[in-house]
Amino acid sequence: MKKQIPVILDVDTGSDDAAAILLALLSDRLKVLGITVVRGAVPLSNCVQNTLQVLDLVGMGAQVPVYPGCPAPMVRELTPGRLTNHPHHATQAYDKQGRPIQLHPPVLPIPAPHTRPQTSHACTYLVETLKNSPQKVTLISVGMPTNLGMAFRMDPTIADKVEEVVFMGGSVDKGNATPVAESNFFRDPEAAKIVLDSGVACRIIGLNATHSAEFHRPDAARLASLGTPAGRLVADMIENRIQVGESLGWTVDGGDALHDALAVASVIDPTVITDLRREPCDMDINGGAGDGQLIVDHRGGIRPDVHTAVAYRADKEKFLSMLLAACAG
Repeated sequence: MKKQIPVILDVDTGSDDAAAILLALLSDRLKVLGITVVRGAVPLSNCVQNTLQVLDLVGMGAQVPVYPGCPAPMVRELTPGRLTNHPHHATQAYDKQGRPIQLHPPVLPIPAPHTRPQTSHACTYLVETLKNSPQKVTLISVGMPTNLGMAFRMDPTIADKVEEVVFMGGSVDKGNATPVAESNFFRDPEAAKIVLDSGVACRIIGLNATHSAEFHRPDAARLASLGTPAGRLVADMIENRIQVGESLGWTVDGGDALHDALAVASVIDPTVITDLRREPCDMDINGGAGDGQLIVDHRGGIRPDVHTAVAYRADKEKFLSMLLAACAG
């Protein structure tokens, strides 16, 4: 067996986070040292509970510690009126019977957790674990990057112990939170900028790549047919995301992306990303119409100091095969 890659997951567990956690836990290529949790579309306490539910579902609650982290972005919510440039889009969806459905349910539809979270704060855990690690660790960030930004602010020397930061975040020429900004980076662009500016290697798995590898109902049926708790949960998450997308007009072909799981898949097997470009990146943190936008320099000319790579396309069939293999056990 190949040597396992030591990773720490940073999540805001909702639907696609659940699939990401399952893929990481059930892969023999990753050694999940711990999971840190940040606020997401639902409050931090719900994100923590959902994370514990997923671990307990596959019997790993006692093996992987979970650390609650930041309940709010670093500074974004301190500026009155900062969101006025970004009108609220309708997010309440309904199924065909007119019943409300949510993209990120406050509580996942699986048994309640019996495992308890750790008492240490996620940022403290990140700093202490990285400083004391005998080897470099890969950080996989699939929520707003507040915990990572805070940890890098607390002790910038942890960058020396980071192999790579793999973000599910950002986009190029498309957005979901705004016309140009992806949700994770939009919710805490200052934290994203801190990490991008730190000098660590960063791989950005954004909306361009995730939407190039969308799943459809037949894919969900294949996962459900595995008959395992993991397969059924991922299938349910795909079905739910498709229903929400159809209700809100986000999808016209009956498919939707499992964004966060693709970031994990790219660490397990980098070839799942078929178009990865080494390009300089920055963040718009100025509060205007471009607030939270990932700024990518396409002007060409590889410079030796460029440490960021942006994903544009992924291999959907390879991604699905990875999920099927992980969820089958």
